[in-house]
Amino acid sequence: MQRLHPNHLDLLAPGVLRPHTQARVVGALTQAWHAPTQRELVMQALADPRVKVVTLTVTEKAYGLHPSSGLLDESHPDVAADLKTPHLPCSVLGWLCAALARRPANAPLNVLCCDNMNRNGDVLKGGLVEFARRTAPHLVGRIEDQWALPNTMVDRIVPAATPQSLAWASEALGLRDESALVCEPFRQWVIEDRFITDRPRWEEAGVLLVDAVAPYQDMKLRLLNAAHSAIAYVGQCMGLSTVAEVMAHPVCSAYIRSLMLDDLLKVTPVPAGYDARRYVLDLLHRFENAALAHRTEQIAMDGTQKVAVRWLPGLRAGLQQGQSLPRLMSALAVWLHYLDRGCSASGQALHIQDPGAAALQARLHAAEGLHHKVLAACQHEAVFGPNDWPREWALEVTQHWSLLEGQGLAALMGSVSR
Repeated sequence: MQRLHPNHLDLLAPGVLRPHTQARVVGALTQAWHAPTQRELVMQALADPRVKVVTLTVTEKAYGLHPSSGLLDESHPDVAADLKTPHLPCSVLGWLCAALARRPANAPLNVLCCDNMNRNGDVLKGGLVEFARRTAPHLVGRIEDQWALPNTMVDRIVPAATPQSLAWASEALGLRDESALVCEPFRQWVIEDRFITDRPRWEEAGVLLVDAVAPYQDMKLRLLNAAHSAIAYVGQCMGLSTVAEVMAHPVCSAYIRSLMLDDLLKVTPVPAGYDARRYVLDLLHRFENAALAHRTEQIAMDGTQKVAVRWLPGLRAGLQQGQSLPRLMSALAVWLHYLDRGCSASGQALHIQDPGAAALQARLHAAEGLHHKVLAACQHEAVFGPNDWPREWALEVTQHWSLLEGQGLAALMGSVSR
């Protein structure tokens, strides 16, 4: 079930319905299995030659790939387990390769990654090929020849369920649905039209089928997702629990607006004929939707995965183009501060949920002084990649962090929002 909110609505107490709130039962979902406890049923479905399309929405970290390189992350617990016992898969890559081994030789498959990874289909294919080489080399040719992995982009804000949203759904449905979700009215799905079999006629439902999804993907990652992460870390450090609360704060909202219009737009490829400024203004309006109750703590999760694809490519592009990006660099300083201190401005401990954070935090904590902390972070290849970041650039990040430490986050945001 989906709950759709107009932008001006606030979330009500359980049991009270807004006049213009819409609820819809999603009829496309007819059956569900739980892989850890229904392994054979899931494997049969994936191996069934009648199944032509598998879509994946599992979050970035679930693929078991290094965010900076896309290479297999052998330290990922699920990947490590599957490399030892590929016949009992628990990772995404393991499940797909095990299913391929059981599919008939003449049963091609389309696999659509719908997660926020740059060139997600290409990255997933590379991960599958690498995993297969390690566990079942005879499958590599089949992945190359019999599977299509188009790149995709999905744009819709869908916060995690909360007790309040689930209670609302129970009232609306007359039964308990633990899968009920709240989401915004806006939606966009862009898919590269390179399938190896026939496919559903998604275009009749508004899906955009294109030759190359990269411009749409880059635009979403560098505008919506990049801004979302900045909102999350600013909110966490200031004790603001939702995106709407951040956007209702005058200093924060001015900062996010300037970040998007003055920095991110400079380094964002835009599809031909697309009004990117209009898209940004619409995004700012979408972020103000208090009805979504999108938690900053949720968006802040897995920052070592997200920052690598949402901020760092734009920062690299800025260096290459000679563009000054002070707001994005200040956001990076906020994130490093968030990891290093682990508490909000009021001293409240933050719940940092990021399996990759510990290694970066260890580097930060071991360094003496803010500049050395920034340099240590830039040398953490798992996030920042193998290429050097200029010392002058690191010094500018340090200056932002120093202002944050000395005068507070509001002063930092105000200094770059002018």
